[in-house]
Amino acid sequence: MSIANVRWRNTASDFGAVAKFFHWTIAAAFIGAYVAVYYVIWFTDDSTPEIPWQLNLHWVLGLLVGALVLPRIVWRMLNIQPDDVPGSRIEHLLAHSAHWMLYAFMIMMPLTGYIGTSAPTDFGVFTVPSFEHTSMFQALSSTFNVTWEQFEPPVDAIHHFFGKWIVSTAVGLHIAAAMFHHLMRRDTVLTRMLPGSADDVGQRRTSEA
Repeated sequence: MSIANVRWRNTASDFGAVAKFFHWTIAAAFIGAYVAVYYVIWFTDDSTPEIPWQLNLHWVLGLLVGALVLPRIVWRMLNIQPDDVPGSRIEHLLAHSAHWMLYAFMIMMPLTGYIGTSAPTDFGVFTVPSFEHTSMFQALSSTFNVTWEQFEPPVDAIHHFFGKWIVSTAVGLHIAAAMFHHLMRRDTVLTRMLPGSADDVGQRRTSEA
């Protein structure tokens, strides 16, 4: 398919290329950040002073999520959303609530991860300074008379608690719901977010049913 034929915006039955780009790029970065940090937890030696490259990768992917989620929300607000698939009102309410909860997590996790880290994040071509060494934290510290040693532990605790228990569960349920719709309901919840034409896929699935 040539770029001239790409449908960038959403329709009433399908997501456009921009929404799909945001969805899958953020999903890959989000899951990759989990893989990287659990590799550090399970397989690296924390007695060495050097920061494992996998931990830096976790920070890079986390900041990428944070950088993309706000444009994604703006794009969502500027576009129509595909119509809900057949289901009850409570199912639709739960689905929409779950999506906005995931957006909140995609803001909260990069934010708490960044402001609770004392090391810089190396992107290779540039480096993002740690929050501890920014003028914003210096202003915060002087205004509220708080040191980094007082500020960092509760922020880090929130990040780890939500990441380990709450966000991982929400992401797992989101994936499970998509597979349920695809395999059991046989509707277009998953296929309309896949690359390509979900309209064509939906029509084929309907004709096969």
